[in-house]
Amino acid sequence: MDDISNRAYAYGYLGGGILLVVHLGLVLGIGGDAVIRFCLASSGLWWFGFALITFKYVPEPPMENDKQVPTIREAYSQVWTTLKEYNKFRTLFIYMLAYFFFIDAINTVWAVGPIFGAVVLGVSTIELMITIVLIQFVAWPCALFFTKLANEWGTKKALNASLIGWLVLSFAILGFAPLELDSHDEFEVMYDWDEESQSYQVHVNYFASEIAQKLDFEDGEFDEQKWASDFSEMLPVEFEEKTGTYKWAYAESDSEKLLFPVVGDVSTILASISDSRFSISVSGGPQDASSNVGIDHPSSLGDGALDVIPETVREYVWEPLGIEIGYQFMILGMMIGTLFGGSQGLSRSIFGQMIPETRSTEFFGFFGFFGKVAAAVGPLLYASMTVMFDSRVGVLSIAVLIAIGVFLMRYVDIEQGRADARAEDARNRGISTDS
Repeated sequence: MDDISNRAYAYGYLGGGILLVVHLGLVLGIGGDAVIRFCLASSGLWWFGFALITFKYVPEPPMENDKQVPTIREAYSQVWTTLKEYNKFRTLFIYMLAYFFFIDAINTVWAVGPIFGAVVLGVSTIELMITIVLIQFVAWPCALFFTKLANEWGTKKALNASLIGWLVLSFAILGFAPLELDSHDEFEVMYDWDEESQSYQVHVNYFASEIAQKLDFEDGEFDEQKWASDFSEMLPVEFEEKTGTYKWAYAESDSEKLLFPVVGDVSTILASISDSRFSISVSGGPQDASSNVGIDHPSSLGDGALDVIPETVREYVWEPLGIEIGYQFMILGMMIGTLFGGSQGLSRSIFGQMIPETRSTEFFGFFGFFGKVAAAVGPLLYASMTVMFDSRVGVLSIAVLIAIGVFLMRYVDIEQGRADARAEDARNRGISTDS
């Protein structure tokens, strides 16, 4: 059971990773909206094509006590009926409660990870894609490794090891932070002195951060569109008549610069971004070496409830090693990949070992339903904590869910669960269990 469950996840990561590599090559090599649409469409075809292979070559096992297909109302009624059998499958339901908490936390990390990376850490789209590819190819062999670990330690101990790893990882995420901006070309908006015209020219570094790619954020008193309108003669922006909004004007290549002449005093726009998520640097001229980094910029730390953690880690780990945020995020992705497959595969394996074979369809349907219900709790908790405090507190709240799951796993007796399943099978098949 451990082997087939982990192997299924491992092959899934490998198959998805192969397609992601193709998509990444297309995005880097060609780019554009048409490529993005093609990638989405090809994902659907990839999914559908391999599903057809499954339907054609994987035999459907015969159903015991075959009944007519239930209506939706009957299906929901069956979920309630299954829940009422708590006393008959006590161990299984304790496990399902533990599963509710830890799988919700794991799925939340996967769901909000790209958002956390882009908004909080300032990771670029390309870095996000590379990280997801790395997760796939690290998760593939690690899922198989957890099968060996389960053979040596037992399924429950191996799953607990992965959950404790997730718990440690949830705290480790708090320590990732962009390095402080040092050189001129690391800032989002750059002003360069032109000796010939004796004035400043400006361009936006589209490749410096994900936040430079959009001009649509509004937080508190800082409205990016209003700011772009007020300083339109000093920013590399263009007004789009169709949408009635401003957008960045940026070069198509990292090696190019799309320069705009500046009208006005650069010092005024430097002061204007204090409450924003942007950074501005000036090189040459009367304002040479002047810069400002907004309080909401990814590299700005100190105002958050838990910012002492990333500040300390940045000072003693990332800065001495010179590891930029893109590489930090890839390291984080590989850490996630080591735990992802094992925790998912083994959690499904344990469930499969403790359900009666004669009611496997019913219980796996319940398993799926339970997982979907759980999927809403984690993101809601993360969003609530982020709004009330900040994103790092939101991450810490996910660790609480994992801790609850680990605690409940102490009360899961897999052998008792297997015995309960065998007894139910015997009853359904009319076999005496006295012998």
